[in-house]
Parts: sequence; C-alpha cells; structure tokens
Amino acid sequence: MIYGFAYLGMVLAISLGWVVLAVLKKPDFIEKPLGELKNKIRPFINQKDDQ
Repeated sequence: MIYGFAYLGMVLAISLGWVVLAVLKKPDFIEKPLGELKNKIRPFINQKDDQ
C-alpha cells in the first residue's frame, strides 16, 4: 500500500511540475534565452522552397 501512495505522490509531483512550467510565467533568466533561441531557429523552421 505504501508503494501506491509513493506512486500517487510521484505522479502528482510530475503533473504539478508540468503545470508550473506550462502555465506560470517564467523568470527572465529563463524566458530571455528561450526567446533568443526561438528567434535564431525560426528562419530554419519556416524555410520555403522556391521551386
């Protein structure tokens, strides 16, 4: 039974982590590098073939 509670706690902790990462505003030291990285790779992702 203790393993069931441990498993439930692990699942809830992981779910809470994903919610925090996905929903809450990220601090500037995380958000700024992510924005710069997105701007750098955006031209490579949205390439259009001129055929």
